[in-house]
Amino acid sequence: MTFRKIISLSVGLSFMVLLITGILSYFNEYSRITATLHTVFGILFTAGAVLHMRNNFRSIKMYSKGRIILFVSLVALMFISAGYFQVEPLGSMMDFGARSKAKAKKELNLSEYEVIEMNGQKAIELTINLLRSEHYWHPQMAVWLEDDNGNYLETLFVSKATAKGLFFGGRSKDNFKEFDEAKDAVGDFRRVNALPVWSHKRGVQYSDGMYVPTHRDDFPDAITGETITDNFNLNTSTDRTTKFRVRVELNVAFDDNEYYSEYDFPNDEVFHSGTGQLGQPSIIFETMVDMEDGKQYYLMELVGHGHQSGQTGELFTDLSTLTTAKRIVERIVVGAKKNT
Repeated sequence: MTFRKIISLSVGLSFMVLLITGILSYFNEYSRITATLHTVFGILFTAGAVLHMRNNFRSIKMYSKGRIILFVSLVALMFISAGYFQVEPLGSMMDFGARSKAKAKKELNLSEYEVIEMNGQKAIELTINLLRSEHYWHPQMAVWLEDDNGNYLETLFVSKATAKGLFFGGRSKDNFKEFDEAKDAVGDFRRVNALPVWSHKRGVQYSDGMYVPTHRDDFPDAITGETITDNFNLNTSTDRTTKFRVRVELNVAFDDNEYYSEYDFPNDEVFHSGTGQLGQPSIIFETMVDMEDGKQYYLMELVGHGHQSGQTGELFTDLSTLTTAKRIVERIVVGAKKNT
């Protein structure tokens, strides 16, 4: 009897911890502590459930007779299928959780930096130093160069999910930020609204009329990387030895506001079709680098935003409709010096 009590209490306690950590994971950013507790008590709950089934094997065997087991199995299969195929309302439920995470303010840790080493063998060494702000949340990003007349020169970095056209193929709307690590996933569901200024500047149009890369594109690893989740220092290089413009475009998903929501742009089918994610458009920073002016560091300026659904590569300078998107980045500094 005492053993049964221990099992019942353990199962009950594990259920409570799983419930609490599940709610925390749904609404908040990833936490190692929360994930650890959820995993440990998940194992404990499973062990308790197995022992509970063993103690009640006769009763369970009796319950399994007749049509009731078929009914329970069909219900379970229905929920598994609904979750796998993101059938409504499960899809909307996961969207709500992702949107809550995207809009929540993030705790800033100014002492932590990611260092990303790209191609550093060219004549001019470049560093892109970004300090995130409170609404920096797994952004898609492109860094590229233009000449002083605004002509595209080269891409220095682009998020792999955008470069490979794999932002949304083969995953749920809640786990997209981990999907960059999936090596074999394919799909043509691209976030066409993610980085429209960069993609149009690059100037490669595909058969569907869009400028966003597909998974069939062979982008070199030297310019693609995983989604950068924190402050970072991007080390790269270029052969441009005179004057050039550096641009950075960023976009966070699910950060809709009163100007960019399900009620706005009713005639924009792409904005509402699911090929993108409803939210504020991309933001663009830029600075001019002149290798003859004696400077080594240049502060980038927020100069505008992209089209809400990526239909054009136009740079819109009116920032009045942006809210949290203007608090994605605290500042970006470009360093430029000759390689020795």
